[in-house]
Amino acid sequence: MEQAAIRERIRKMLDTGELPCEQPEATWGSNGDGKRCEGCMRPIRPDEIEYEVSLQSGALIRLHRQCHAIWLEECEPFTGARP
Repeated sequence: MEQAAIRERIRKMLDTGELPCEQPEATWGSNGDGKRCEGCMRPIRPDEIEYEVSLQSGALIRLHRQCHAIWLEECEPFTGARP
């Protein structure tokens, strides 16, 4: 999926509340294990980096490296979080 398409998808998900936009409490990175990325909805393969983000609300989201960076950028105006 192209970066512009991912960004548009994440923006729509943030607008609808389908994807939360809040300050991360903790973030971990590791190899993917096939779980679905919350940003692009594709599986995160073992040869890709998966970010697990624990949010202040207690929610846990999983994102590809690129999707994580876009999510942070799109949430920055609301959370003050910086990539």
